[in-house]
Formats: sequence, structure tokens, C-alpha cells
Amino acid sequence: MAAIFTKYNRPGCIQGAMLTSIVYLLLGGLLAIFVHITLEKVIQAQANVAQDANISGQQRMLLQRASLFATAYLYSEDIAAKQTSLQALGTMQANHQLLLEPHYSALKNGLASPLSPELQALYFTSDNNVSDQLNAFGEQIYYALSLQVKQGDTKLDAKALMEMAYTPLLSSLNAVVSEYESQNSIRMTTLRLVQLVVFWLIVAIMFIGLIVILLNARKQRQNMTISSILNLDQEHASPMFTRKAFELSARKLIATARRHNETISVLAFDIDRFARILTHHGHEAAEDVLSRVADGLLAMSRESDYLGRVADEKFVLLLPKTSAEQALNLANKIRTFFNDEKTQEGAKGVPISVSIGITELEKEDSMLQHIISRAENALVGKESQGNARVCMA
Repeated sequence: MAAIFTKYNRPGCIQGAMLTSIVYLLLGGLLAIFVHITLEKVIQAQANVAQDANISGQQRMLLQRASLFATAYLYSEDIAAKQTSLQALGTMQANHQLLLEPHYSALKNGLASPLSPELQALYFTSDNNVSDQLNAFGEQIYYALSLQVKQGDTKLDAKALMEMAYTPLLSSLNAVVSEYESQNSIRMTTLRLVQLVVFWLIVAIMFIGLIVILLNARKQRQNMTISSILNLDQEHASPMFTRKAFELSARKLIATARRHNETISVLAFDIDRFARILTHHGHEAAEDVLSRVADGLLAMSRESDYLGRVADEKFVLLLPKTSAEQALNLANKIRTFFNDEKTQEGAKGVPISVSIGITELEKEDSMLQHIISRAENALVGKESQGNARVCMA
């Protein structure tokens, strides 16, 4: 009777789950950093534009305040009115410098102006030229407030001062405020769009993560089921080899085969549609299939052969002193055995078939795993040949 070895997958499952968790933690961390940086930039830009819009709105109020109290001073010569007008004018000039400072700083450093072309046109072109109009208005106010209150002094026409405050300077300032508010609205739209993109990005990552978790959980359940099934009862009669013990035995067999110029062949078995069987027919049917495959392989093996499971539903049969041609004959017998109606009768309505990859010991082979991998690779890419296929490496 063939000896049996098993490969337990629990550590691999744990490592896989840990790796998946680490990957999603990293993705979550990178996403959090991206969201933080992006929103910080958008919010800062939004705050700057909102501040500029607020300051430009103050300019209209300060213009009217400066002209109103300057006019009051011309009529009443009230010192408090003069001080109030000068204070409003000073604040107005300071605000103007604050609004244009980024523009002049960028030009000084050879960079593009942060002001939009529309705002630059309002501030500097001949059609509006808010900067020149503000300078002219300031000079008029200072001139009016510096007149000496003496007999015969010529006073500035208060009506002209009031008209200057309202036309065309006020209209130009209104245009500036409207432009800042328009940019503020665009920034708000951009911020909402970024928030929407980030929201759906997070939803997508969570959805993908949920799918991966479910797939991992399903895979782990399959592995646990298969591992428990393959801990066969002692009635199968032969010593249970651990993977390490099997590797040591195989190493000795390979060394012996090389010493006596003998050959070794390997059959790699893959239960066809096993994942579908487990999903659609349940654990009980999968247990029955695995048990019957193990029983069938044991029944078809010789005393000198070594049977084991390398992963999930994959089995391997090590055949000492067996050529590839002899292994091919055995593989066809095993395939026929599982296709036999009597074998199918006890499969609880689930058809059983196995695909078999065949290889032989080669000169460069130093480890069993090299031979097993070659036998398994013989099956790769041959799915188009259907189930119950036998492929020579």
C-alpha cells in the first residue's frame, strides 16, 4: 500500500491573511495621506480666495466711508470726520497692497501671476485700471483733507469728490468683487468634486476589500475542509508521512536511483472542477470526492509507491524504478478507473475525474519539488483539452 503524506495549509492561510491585511493597511494609509494632502491644498486655496473676496468687498465700503467723511470734513471742518476718512483710506490702501502682493511677488521671482487673467485685466488694463483709480482717489482725499481752514483757501468741490467715489471707481470695485466671488464658486465646485471622487474611491476600495476577504474566507474554508479530509483514518493502513519525512525519503530514492542508474517518475493529479464541487454541492460532497480519490489512488498504487497531497485538491504519486512510458500506462489506468461507472455510483451524484501530469527524473533534478513542479506544469495551459486529460511533460 502506498505511503501518504499531507501538506497542512493553516500557516499559509494565516500568512496570506496577514499579507492581505498589511496590503490593505498600506492602501488605507496611502489613501488617507492622499486625501489629506489633496483636501488641504483645495481647502487652503478656497480659504485664500474667500479671504480675497471678503477683502475686495471691504474695499467698496471703505471707499464710500473715506469719501463720505472727507465730504463731511469739507462742510463742517470736523477733525473727527477727517481722522475717520484718513483711517478708512489707509485701510483701503493696505488691503489693496495685500490683494496684489502675491502678483508682484510672483513677477519678481519670474513666476506666473496667481491672479487670473480676468482679475489682472480689472486691476491693470486701461478699461478698468482699479490700481490707478485707487491711487487717484487717494490723492484727491489727501489733498482735500490737507487744505488749511483759513480765509480765502480754495476748497475741493465736495460734489466732485462724491461723484468720484461712486463713478467709475465703485463700478470697477464691484467688478473685482464679482470676479473673486466667481472664482470662489469655482473653488467650491472643485472641492465638492474632490470630495465626491474621494468618497467613491473609498467605497470602491472597501468593496474590493470585502470581495478579497470573502474570497480568502472561502479559500480558507476549502483548505480546512480538504486538510481535515486528508487526515485519513488508520484503516487506510500505512504510516502517515509528514512533508519533511517524505522529502527525506524522496531524497534517498533520488540518490539511490542515480547511484544504480534507475529512473523515477512522478504523476501529478488535479481533481477536475473541485472548487465548483465544493461551492455547488457542499462540504459533504467534497469530502466524499476527496476520500474516493484518495481511496482510488491508494488502490491503484503499488507497495513501493508514495502518494501524497501537495496543495488543496492536488495529489502526487512518486513511482520508483518506473519509466515515463510505464507511468503513462498507469496514468491511463487511473483515468479509466475514475471514469468507470462503478466508481461514479458512490459519488453522491457528483462526477469524479482527475487530470494527470507526467514527468521523469532528469539529470539536473536535485530536489523532489523540481520534479513535482514539472509534472504540474504539464497540465498548465491544457484546460482546452477538457477534463480527465493525461499530459506528458
